[in-house]
Amino acid sequence: MLGGKFINKIDSFGAWILMALILSFVITGFGMTKQIMDPVLAKYIHTQLLPIPLLVFFCVHVIKAVRNKFKKWNIFKDDRTLDIYAYALVLIVTVILIWLYFR
Repeated sequence: MLGGKFINKIDSFGAWILMALILSFVITGFGMTKQIMDPVLAKYIHTQLLPIPLLVFFCVHVIKAVRNKFKKWNIFKDDRTLDIYAYALVLIVTVILIWLYFR
């Protein structure tokens, strides 16, 4: 159910969202420094709105690479165990990054 095909769908969806978030992050960064938009609005978007979705979708995008690397290394014999471990690892890293952001 949550195996390789599901991870591929998540990755393709997450990659498009991540691309839009990165583009927004760059534009608001230039908005703060080069005044291509209102600097106060750009700073608010750049520092308050974008970091959490950026972290989450980056970690969603990383799931596929983590799973493929573990599969290549033959660490787990069962695909279900491999999927659970990949999801758990990425979830733990995501929670740690969000915790560090709010710290």
